[in-house]
Amino acid sequence: MEPPCKQPRISAQSTPKDVSELVTPCYIGYKSVIQRNSERMLQRAKQLGCQLRPHMKTHKTIQGGVLATDGTKRCITVSTLAEAEFYADAGFEDICYAVPITAEKLPRAAQLHERCLFHVCVDHPQAVEALCQSKANKPWSVFLMVDCGYGRDGVDVKDPTSVQLAQRLASSKGTRLAGLYTHGGHSYDASQGIEAVRAVAQQEAEAVAAFARTLRGKPYCLEVPIVGVGSTPTCSNPPNQFPSEVTEMHPGNYIYYDTMQQALGSCSEEDIAVRVLTRVIGAYERRNLLLVDMGWTACSKQGEDQNFGRLEGHPELKVVGLKQEAGLISSRDGSPIDFAQFPLGTLLRLEPYHSCAHTKQHDKIYILDEDRCTVLHTWPICRGW
Repeated sequence: MEPPCKQPRISAQSTPKDVSELVTPCYIGYKSVIQRNSERMLQRAKQLGCQLRPHMKTHKTIQGGVLATDGTKRCITVSTLAEAEFYADAGFEDICYAVPITAEKLPRAAQLHERCLFHVCVDHPQAVEALCQSKANKPWSVFLMVDCGYGRDGVDVKDPTSVQLAQRLASSKGTRLAGLYTHGGHSYDASQGIEAVRAVAQQEAEAVAAFARTLRGKPYCLEVPIVGVGSTPTCSNPPNQFPSEVTEMHPGNYIYYDTMQQALGSCSEEDIAVRVLTRVIGAYERRNLLLVDMGWTACSKQGEDQNFGRLEGHPELKVVGLKQEAGLISSRDGSPIDFAQFPLGTLLRLEPYHSCAHTKQHDKIYILDEDRCTVLHTWPICRGW
């Protein structure tokens, strides 16, 4: 059942102070869990001898970025130029835009390049040439993306042309080779448990480390200052030791976690820091269904085969369908719902299947105190691309 909270004060003008006052559907986060997740990953990176370059794409908030960087506001990863601008405006430095840059984005990226330490990523000769020939006032700082087995993006380390791209970046007056960046995204497909995730982490690290050795060694003798690895599964269950060439790790989902990460062994249920808050708006005993005001616009359609997540405190229930602005809940085993427990207006909390996707559906997150009822803060969420 929903924990007892104060009765709402009816005031359209007041700032919500209690979870019962919030307009649903909305996004809520547990401050103590977010802090604990952030601190654990900072400590893990330190133990592994790495700089943590946390990815902002999960939470997309300034406050989360401050926690993830231990207050330094330095050394972050983003997935959109809107995020890069959002964090630069808040005084963050050393920002890596971690998707392949293309020529049409260069004018906008150049503005970031002029105002802060900003890195772009490439994996294609066309993009490399666009950077080398651009008329920026200072050399671009460029990461060469490496495919470590994920198969989504990055150069093939066994292809000789990959070395040629690194050489071009290192030799051009318009660019500087900042290092290598890889993402072990295939860790999300590791269904055999933690050891399978660790195997992917080892493969990821060894692939990029080997390529760094190739570039640094004879006959190329290139400087490769940074070698970055990471996904939340591989950074939550990393190998005991990274190769010495690895200098950075860049997980992102860990600050919130979700039920998908729990299934992968990255976290426990107690580590899942966010919920979609929704209210019961209909009850249909003949069909054994509750209607809630949470549709796919509030929690996304990802994880449909996993019931979009899990309802906190109600293992007997599951989300069985989502429309645009409404969702349907039934019993997990087909037994009759105890409708007396769920009068209209009852608050329910959905632990997200994938917190990155859920975050994207909202423009703010309400941060709750230890009692999980008191609203402490409202954190704006970056929108756009």
